[in-house]
Amino acid sequence: MTPAAFKNNWKRSELNTFDLSSPSADGLSAASTEALKEYGLPSEAEPWLSFGESDPADGKEFYPIGHLANGSQVCIEKATDRIVIIDRDDPDDIWMLNSSLEALYESLVIFDAFIAEVNRRNPAYAANYRIPEGMLSELKDKLTACDPEAMKAKGYWFCELGMLDDSAL
Repeated sequence: MTPAAFKNNWKRSELNTFDLSSPSADGLSAASTEALKEYGLPSEAEPWLSFGESDPADGKEFYPIGHLANGSQVCIEKATDRIVIIDRDDPDDIWMLNSSLEALYESLVIFDAFIAEVNRRNPAYAANYRIPEGMLSELKDKLTACDPEAMKAKGYWFCELGMLDDSAL
């Protein structure tokens, strides 16, 4: 999904743009720089993601763009443009969030639509966390089509779906 398409589709929270004037932004690709400056990322997104300017990541190979609720840092890996998660308790433990910023944009929209549909089908979802039958498999198919790399083991989306699987009806 292009950054412009994401901006047009995202309604849940405000979008934070990035200044990128700090030396830690040196080495970002032109595409990532343009997308972060012009379109940004959501201040909050499910599941458990927040985006915005943050303290530099350890090492020069990553540019921080956000964090998880547990404090782990979300970064762009400069050499590959992959979106990764650096574990807060073990900085050598790096997880794949998405293979690109475009795939992250699309995954966020897919997951947001999934949550909205779950809430529509099960208005008590906030209390009972029960996902209507078939929806989880549909979500897995959409996320896999969007970014097969992110759906492999040690991928954020793969792990999130594993946790949601326990709540399927």
